[in-house]
Amino acid sequence: MSRRRSQYLVVAALVFVAVTGLLRNRFAAYLGASGLFKARFAVDAPVSPESFCPGGAHPNPNVVLCDNFEDDGFERRWDIGGHQGIWPTSQFVLCTDGHFGFHDRCAAWSNKLVFDREWGFYGYDGRRAFTPQSEFYVRWYQYIGDPFVWGTLEDKSVMLHDQANTLVGYVGTNRNHLPVVPDSGPGKPFVANYQDVDTPETGGLYTKVNRFQNQGRNITLQPGNWYLFEWYVKLNDPGVSNGVTRLWIDPAADPITKQTLRMEYSDMRWLKARDAGKQFGVVRFTVYHQRCEIAQHTCPPYAPVVLSQSQRWDQLVISKTPIGPMEQSLITNH
Repeated sequence: MSRRRSQYLVVAALVFVAVTGLLRNRFAAYLGASGLFKARFAVDAPVSPESFCPGGAHPNPNVVLCDNFEDDGFERRWDIGGHQGIWPTSQFVLCTDGHFGFHDRCAAWSNKLVFDREWGFYGYDGRRAFTPQSEFYVRWYQYIGDPFVWGTLEDKSVMLHDQANTLVGYVGTNRNHLPVVPDSGPGKPFVANYQDVDTPETGGLYTKVNRFQNQGRNITLQPGNWYLFEWYVKLNDPGVSNGVTRLWIDPAADPITKQTLRMEYSDMRWLKARDAGKQFGVVRFTVYHQRCEIAQHTCPPYAPVVLSQSQRWDQLVISKTPIGPMEQSLITNH
């Protein structure tokens, strides 16, 4: 892909890559599994889903999707790509030593981040469709590998798309706009909304694309730790900045009795005027470790080819109502 010379085209190219998954490589599925993880599934019995999930003891009709990655059917449920073919899709989920996940055996992960010769490094790119929604919660547990060096610009993590792949919003684990944005920085989570780009509907502003913590109790993610994330999304009236996002994040080493709200915005423009009728209906796990500075058009350094760092995801739930930590019933408020 040729380098863009104007800032506008650079931003457009970046958005296109994120939305379409241009860099995903489908040939990885044909590679043999690495001997390092030949014990892919432990002999222990899979952990049962939470009681409110489909297949649980008391399934809740508000729950749209659950995945604890405890069975061997993930390759049927998830569309998996990435790594430019150097790592097999069969290793998107691991059960190493029977405790790779959060309080269970298995978790999805993104490892061995590969330089894309443009913007940064990426690993696995897994997508799973769900019944499209206009207002919903997404809960997951996420582990930051140790060591993990944060991207100079950002690290993408959990993304949402519509099923036609024309919308994109995501929670990233890191975005650095210091010193201009004091609530940004290495390991500071944020929410991105690529529909809020420079158009007449937003008054020609880029400033609302990235949303940072704004509750006066910022969290900085630390390598070697699990965290509980819960993300609320309510779509806007098309073309009107009246959508909502909220993000709760808590360290998960100890029981969580009350989730901590880190971010809340009620002026989100998830849908442009031309997006009437669209809803989010795909969840996507990936680490895109971005080192490029768009305005300066630099991407230091261009090496190594592969970064040996990773993140994991587990206990994914999508629901029409609040979810809360594991081992609790669906809650009615936070």
